Amino acid sequence: MTSFHGLLAYPITPLTPADAPDLDALAALVGGAARAGVDGVVVLASSGAGVTFAPEERDAVVRAAVDAASVPAGRVPVHVAVSGSSTRDVVARAVAARDAGADGLVLAPFSYLPLDEDEVVTVFEAVAAAVDLPVCYYNRSVQTAYDVTPDALARLARTTTVTAVKDPASTPARPTGRVATLRAATEGLGVSVGLSGDAAIVGGAEAADAWHTGLAALVPAEYVALRRARVAGADAGAQVVAWLGDLAEVLAGLRPVSGFHALATLLGVPTAPPRGPSLPVPPDGVARLREVVARRPGRPTAG
Repeated sequence: MTSFHGLLAYPITPLTPADAPDLDALAALVGGAARAGVDGVVVLASSGAGVTFAPEERDAVVRAAVDAASVPAGRVPVHVAVSGSSTRDVVARAVAARDAGADGLVLAPFSYLPLDEDEVVTVFEAVAAAVDLPVCYYNRSVQTAYDVTPDALARLARTTTVTAVKDPASTPARPTGRVATLRAATEGLGVSVGLSGDAAIVGGAEAADAWHTGLAALVPAEYVALRRARVAGADAGAQVVAWLGDLAEVLAGLRPVSGFHALATLLGVPTAPPRGPSLPVPPDGVARLREVVARRPGRPTAG
């Protein structure tokens, strides 16, 4: 089974002017991240607006990403987010992702009403019964109103195919030592404890087995350098850290998916704004992004 370790990049799903997935632009993002040295790619998650695409569009996106992930240095694993508002939808997406060549799944359990622990567990059990792929628990506690506990994560690791967790590094009132607590609860179960949240990660969040980030798919060279330096206990370079921090700070003030699409355009990635109800970034937000992009250390940019 594929583990979820290291730097995992979450690309946007670029769109053509006709509002269709731009598979060539997606392949360029995936291939660029793979060549830069990321440890895995996750498509159709929140950064990739996966819930806005029809089954045939999702299938095309996964296949394009899998094809693009093979680079001279070797094939980078491609994981697929399969969240849906019903267990039936989740299982169907998991099966389709497997059939399209996915190496693993990322799942944030949600429904119209907040779920309790037993309901969450049954979703993962249904996926495990249908698909023999490793699953990363995507803990979107603010959005779903369910924050996975250490005991619940251990229960999932014992009874389902959950082998990792993507936990928010910057949730309000999140206690320090969260990574250590999750590791202790799942000791011996082979669970990778990862973090999301670019501002917190760049700013020096608690060491974790993995970083899950949409920004890394757009500026992979800088993020790979940062991750490798942090793991080695070395200095990543003040200029790169400061620039990534400034970029993360501006993005934190914008609507998440829209901000990534606007940044992609400034970096030369062809894409229309995300599908509604997401709205394009207003001009003042684009101007703030443009100012930071113009200061990218040592690299030419488009836009």
